Amino acid sequence: MPVCQSCGKEWTWKQTMKTLFKLKCPYCGEKQYESAKSRMKNGMISVLISLIAMLAANILLDLSLVSAIIFGLLAVVILFSVYPFVLKLSNEEEPYW
Repeated sequence: MPVCQSCGKEWTWKQTMKTLFKLKCPYCGEKQYESAKSRMKNGMISVLISLIAMLAANILLDLSLVSAIIFGLLAVVILFSVYPFVLKLSNEEEPYW
């Protein structure tokens, strides 16, 4: 679970999901940023799992394209629910490189 870099308190899953797009600490109110390393890792995981899910649905399960897309969307929902567990925070916005 993410830990605020200003006050050091750990966020709950629910708090993280509520502040998912603004990343403001629910305890001290300070704006937090996703660390560059966390962005890179989450981006790669998201793309890989989504592609694998869609390919598996289409090839292995022999589903139609619409069903494969729905299967891929389900994978995205699962990724969003797991996201708070791998999110790492920073006080400053860090460049990717």
